[in-house]
Amino acid sequence: MEDKLSELRQTLQELQKELRDVDQLDDETRGRLEGVMESINDALHREDTAALAHPSLRETIEERSSQLEDTSYPSLTRVLNNLADILGNSGL
Repeated sequence: MEDKLSELRQTLQELQKELRDVDQLDDETRGRLEGVMESINDALHREDTAALAHPSLRETIEERSSQLEDTSYPSLTRVLNNLADILGNSGL
């Protein structure tokens, strides 16, 4: 399980970097992604695997990822998909 948490932390860092690098992201999407990152960070600090497994986190990430697929943010979309996969398949 520690491997999955480590992978989650690393992917979350990638998402933070991608969000810093993207200039033209609408405020709603940026705000929702930042909110998801805060929720994941909080759960990681508390080691609350139940919060990490909550479907709403993955649903929000997948929703934003599908919106971004139609735009020119392939790196951000890739990181979001990775994050959703980790949350969905990790058994946390």
